[in-house]
Amino acid sequence: MTRRRLLLGMALAALAACSTSPPPTLYTLAPRPGTAIGRPAPAVALRTVEIAKYLDRPQIVRHRSEYEFTVSDLERWGEGLADMATRVLAADLAQRLPASAITLAASPVTASGAATLAVDVARFDPDPDGTVVLVARWGIRRGERFGAVQLTRIEVKPASHTTADLVAAMSDALARLSDILAQALAAPGSAG
Repeated sequence: MTRRRLLLGMALAALAACSTSPPPTLYTLAPRPGTAIGRPAPAVALRTVEIAKYLDRPQIVRHRSEYEFTVSDLERWGEGLADMATRVLAADLAQRLPASAITLAASPVTASGAATLAVDVARFDPDPDGTVVLVARWGIRRGERFGAVQLTRIEVKPASHTTADLVAAMSDALARLSDILAQALAAPGSAG
């Protein structure tokens, strides 16, 4: 009887070992090169990028249809999407505005007298056909003056349907947004 229990226990342990899931693959957005703007721009304090709540999760979100999302427990972000988008956007802006100090508004090392940039991302995921769609509202505060809120929609087709290419396309979309933001920050008369 004891031998039977031992064999049963070993068989159950073997089954449990076979049923464990592989570890998730972690992904990150990455800064992309862009054209540096030669015009002077103010110091910029970038507020933490606001992300739509449906994207505020560790898993990478995809549209299955117009009304349905899918997520995979095995494909995850390496950090929170809002923090990651803020970090990458700051790096993209610093590369495009090399004469400007780009800091995070929430950081203790924010430049004084800086223009404040606020970005609210309403959408940042692929359509059912795989095209990455980034929809963002943004505005720039210079001193006491807050400029008009702008709406930008960017679409990027990934090289393939793999998650790595999806994340690369998302990085490209964020870089295109930073091109637009850098131009707005360096617009004539914006240095003060």
